[in-house]
Amino acid sequence: MKMYIAVLDEFPDHMTPTLVAHAVLGAHLTFSGDLIYDFWLNNSFKKCVVRVNQKEFDKIASLPNTYLGHESRTLGGVKSCAIPVPVPTDELPNVLKFAKLWGPK
Repeated sequence: MKMYIAVLDEFPDHMTPTLVAHAVLGAHLTFSGDLIYDFWLNNSFKKCVVRVNQKEFDKIASLPNTYLGHESRTLGGVKSCAIPVPVPTDELPNVLKFAKLWGPK
């Protein structure tokens, strides 16, 4: 079980650490108390950051229990980080399963 942190590929690399930090904290505040999230938090805590295009981002954003984060002064404040509640590996949607790990451009 792993938390996927999807960053829109248009988001500038130099601001990605701030975006991810804020979004993960927002997701934690939103998901705390969810049985699956709490299980992940206490037993796995694995996570990865992936870079996705707009089409992939939209698919991830539409998954149930997905937190959407943004930075108000970057990309005009549009949602640019999507964090679905962690799910067991065998239930992982293809859009996350095949997403590429984030790395600087």
